[in-house]
Amino acid sequence: VARVKQVYEKTLIGRQLLGTPQPIQGDSVSWIEEQDIVGNVDWITEEGGFPEIDFKWAKKAKPVRPYGAYFDVTLMERRWARIQTVGRKINRAVYRMRRFEDDLIFYEILNASGINTFDGTNWTDTTTGDPISDLEHAKKLIYDATDGLEATDVIMSSAMYERLLKFDVVRNNNYLQSQVVETGRLPALAGLRITKDNAVDPNDDGQVVVLRRGDVGYPAESIPLTTVPVKGDNLGNPLLDYRYFVFAMAEPVIDSPELICVINGLKA
Repeated sequence: VARVKQVYEKTLIGRQLLGTPQPIQGDSVSWIEEQDIVGNVDWITEEGGFPEIDFKWAKKAKPVRPYGAYFDVTLMERRWARIQTVGRKINRAVYRMRRFEDDLIFYEILNASGINTFDGTNWTDTTTGDPISDLEHAKKLIYDATDGLEATDVIMSSAMYERLLKFDVVRNNNYLQSQVVETGRLPALAGLRITKDNAVDPNDDGQVVVLRRGDVGYPAESIPLTTVPVKGDNLGNPLLDYRYFVFAMAEPVIDSPELICVINGLKA
């Protein structure tokens, strides 16, 4: 059970982009989504005429559903201490949990109402594509929409990352930072940390996401990651040592969509 939790927390990607999980009681979550501010600060008249400041808002809600899976540890695996085999089962089960969560989180990020979006240049052609300009424009849209908050991360698929590495602006950097060649990892571009995750562009349509980490939303969590072992005898199978049910009940809430920018059209 401890190993499942350890692997889960170590490999999580999507949740790292959201804020601290908020515990909720029940099977639904509601939140207030702030919109444009109306009015501004101005001079006060002699009669005490204060200008009014107000903001538009919308109340939204969604269900919170449980998700999970199970895996078995056999009597022989336990008796003969097949640690590597059981370890692979844990890793694969936890990876599937994390993959399910990441797909859900990125779906909500891409489809949230009120996000910034624009068509960028063609990253499949190094003569016409301009990744730096595209990322800077995405940062500007977020900056302008939030009156000064800066984006921190760009998330792209492995295919888009491969195309990015073909540009001279990246290749020239290899002469200055040998670790790019040694590790195959470009740590940042245009001041944005680079994260690879195919969930952001599952069909390779040519899109990347720029956002401000930790501020775009939060996981609404009714039940955190839970592992429940059931003895094989209770399942009517004496050759099973234990069956481990792994489940959670959480839903991503995107309550600050203005901190997200989706760049489309990066693939011809």
